[in-house]
Amino acid sequence: MSPSDGVEATFRRGFGTLREVRAVWVWVAGLTAVQLMVEISGGPNQIPSLYRALGLTRDGVLSGKVWQLLSYGLLHGNMWHLAINCGLLLGIGASVERMLNARALSAAFAMGVVSGGLFHALLGTGLLVGASGGCVALLMLLTTLSPQSRMFPLPVSAKSLGMGILIAEGLMTGIQFLLGLPRFASWSRELGDTGLAMWFQIGHACHFGGGVCGWCLGRWILRPRVTLAKLQRERARREARGR
Repeated sequence: MSPSDGVEATFRRGFGTLREVRAVWVWVAGLTAVQLMVEISGGPNQIPSLYRALGLTRDGVLSGKVWQLLSYGLLHGNMWHLAINCGLLLGIGASVERMLNARALSAAFAMGVVSGGLFHALLGTGLLVGASGGCVALLMLLTTLSPQSRMFPLPVSAKSLGMGILIAEGLMTGIQFLLGLPRFASWSRELGDTGLAMWFQIGHACHFGGGVCGWCLGRWILRPRVTLAKLQRERARREARGR
């Protein structure tokens, strides 16, 4: 089989997976419908009140608008932002849904959005919108459940890719947090002069929070299950101590 045949087979399997799932398409359709309504209304700049109400800010959560921890994931800055997240959701979420089930996929995605929102409220700055926290949660869940698989087209194991992304997002979150402190304001200005400031306008705290959530979910799913043999051994030890 030639290398091109291998790539073709990989894409055939990928498209076949998308035909077999349902929950992922429901999420994509819902997010797309919300963004289309925003665009029809003139875009985010024409309806800032909606983004202030449903987008996530630290002050909003502290003032009691706890729904923002989930609602921010329904909004996106523009169609490109939506396309990236929907692409990730389709590419990663389909595998998670086939591996687990539709309910588990939806729960993991929603929990990733909430966890990403919590980390942003603690460590991030500014208004946050987008479902990337849920997408990173699904990525970490997949790489934790299937650590030895290869993440096409990258020639690395899923475990290496997942931990690399999580560590990188953790480091970027720490730097981003420091740049928001008054004593490091000069660093922020210097980054702006070099053109690197754009890398710190991304919601790294959200990505890190979602990733931590996905990793924890994966470890929880892989936890040792209680078996009859284990229960019998525990009972035997208790009875031995009671004699």
